[in-house]
Amino acid sequence: MTNVLTLPKKAETNVVLNKKVIGVALVASFLIALLYSMETVAGSGGSAFTTIWTEISGWADGVPGKIITLLAFFAALFNVLKQNYYMAVGAFIGGMLLSQSVTIINVFLTGTI
Repeated sequence: MTNVLTLPKKAETNVVLNKKVIGVALVASFLIALLYSMETVAGSGGSAFTTIWTEISGWADGVPGKIITLLAFFAALFNVLKQNYYMAVGAFIGGMLLSQSVTIINVFLTGTI
């Protein structure tokens, strides 16, 4: 005796989704979203993040930043001795970026047109 399980047949649909239909739907949904989106304007003033920025820039320019920069420099030296030059270059660049982090971030935050 054999056990046979018959599954129901899939219903036939006449909807055909090709690239053109999907593209038109995507463009239409983009245009609708564009029409109903709200206007956004960048803030021109305010001091919401001034205190935390002062704290972070103090850390980067102060003793914690110097300690991390020295550790990155020593990690670069260790990796040179281990002949792992990729890690040495990465540690050296990371230390140099940390030592200049306040200047780099100020350039990004004070972008003008």
